[in-house]
This record gives sequence, C-alpha cells and structure tokens, in this order.
Amino acid sequence: MKKVLVIAGPTASGKSALGLKLAQAYQGEIISGDSQQVYKELNIGTAKVSAEEQALVPHHLLNLIGYECDFSVMDFQTQARAAIDHISQKQHLPILVGGTGFYLKAVLYDYTFKQESEKLDTYDDWTNEALYAQLQKIDPESLEKIHLNNRKRLIRALQIAQGGQLKSELEAQQNHEPIYDVLIWVLTYPKDVLDERIERRTLQMMEQGLKEEVLNYFSEPNQQRYQSFQGIGYKEWLPYLKGESSEEAVQERITIATRQFAKRQMTWFRHQFTPRFVDMSIEGELDRAIQALEIWLKEEK
Repeated sequence: MKKVLVIAGPTASGKSALGLKLAQAYQGEIISGDSQQVYKELNIGTAKVSAEEQALVPHHLLNLIGYECDFSVMDFQTQARAAIDHISQKQHLPILVGGTGFYLKAVLYDYTFKQESEKLDTYDDWTNEALYAQLQKIDPESLEKIHLNNRKRLIRALQIAQGGQLKSELEAQQNHEPIYDVLIWVLTYPKDVLDERIERRTLQMMEQGLKEEVLNYFSEPNQQRYQSFQGIGYKEWLPYLKGESSEEAVQERITIATRQFAKRQMTWFRHQFTPRFVDMSIEGELDRAIQALEIWLKEEK
C-alpha cells in the first residue's frame, strides 16, 4: 500500500511549518488538505504558505481555481488521490497537511461519491424543516448522521436519492477503512495556549492586509455569494462591508469563530480517526513522534 503521512490538527497548531520541515527531511511533497487554499487569489485569510516556502518542496492542491468557482469534496478527493499516486510513483512521501477533517477522510478512506442529478439551487426555496421532512420520507436512515441545520448535507442526500440510490445504501457499501498505509498525526496544544495562538494569528492576518484582500475580492454583493466567501476569515467581514461594524469587531469575530472551529476540529479528529496526538507543548513529544515515523517508513504493508 502507498504510504501517506497526515499532519492534521486545529487551526493555528503549526501544521504547515511542521509539514514543510518533514517534507525536507524525508523527501516528501506537500498536499494541502485545506478546503480554502485551492483559491488562487486568497492567501492571507487562508493562511497559505508563502511563495518562498512553496518553492522549498513541491506543493499540490494550492491555487487550483479562481475564487469565484465552487470546489466540492468530491473534486478534492479526485485531485488529492491523483497527487498521492504521482508523488508515490517518484518514490517520494505524500504528506497531507490540513485541518478540513471531512476532506482528509474522503481522500484517505473508501468514500464513494455519487454525482448529483440536480443543481444545488433546486432547493433554494425549501426550508431546512421541509428538506428534513422530505428526506425522512425517502431515506430516513441517512438522517442518523445529518443534523437539521446542516442544509448542504440535507440537499446532497436528497440529490443522491434522486439519482437512483439512497445515501445510506451508498455508505453501507463502503468498509470505512483507509485505502493507504496511513500515519495520522493530530497536533495539539493546551486550550489556553491554542487560544492565544489563534488570537495572535488573527492579528497577524490583519497586519498582513486581510481587510484589503477582502475589499479587493468581496466588496460587491454578488461576490459575497461565492463559496470562497463562506470561509472563516472572510464571512465575518459581511457586517463591515454593509457599514454596520467596525474593523476591530470583525477581528474579534474572526478570533471567536476560529476558536469555535478549532474545538469542532478536535472533536472530529477524536471521533473519526485513530491518530497519534502530538502535544506540541510537551518537551520531547515531537521527537518521539518522529522516531515512530522513521520506524513506520521502514515497515512494509
């Protein structure tokens, strides 16, 4: 099986820096596992590695599309798996780095996606309650994993059903096992330390020109409907763009939203993966993880 190293963890845990370090040390190539870094124009709010860092080792799944385009988890799965094949053929180590948990799992596990038979806007006028009720009639088993407020997943389940196969049936056909020899690290910090790192990173983004990036690409109402605007670091600017909020309030909203997201990320990683948690605040913890990495690299599977 092809080996894939995964560097996951919450926002601001140092994934990119560590991934770059390991890629240089173990002849690796980076595959971005961040759903927002596919957009060419968006650099600051996505915390994209610099051009200089990108030049140090090959990077994949960065700067794929324009910010006005949509990009689905199925698109990500296809391109990330192709990148893993390409890197492995060169006898290099694929290193998947990112915090978008569902995207990571879609690549690593035997997930099969079915192309929707209708466009998403088919259900624009439906309430979440109506979507939920319709799915209750068609595929009630799928609702065991879909919350009433998760509109996107409700719509997708309905569209899959309209394509001739129920979402629950599609998932039942999968073994929910990794298709690669995967070593997953989840970087962690004590909550107070991570909160401070998040606050510091938000401030750094502001200093780097996040406001100018937002004004440049999302100042018009039609641009604010783009999928790319829905990411944390961008959507919090909407009240400011409407003249209803200060820049300082936006910064605070971004910090709070990022902390909340980091908490959800950790919940996901604990429940969906069987990773090695690497507490970056403990002296020697990373060294011990690297020793285990070197043993894993020599193992055949």
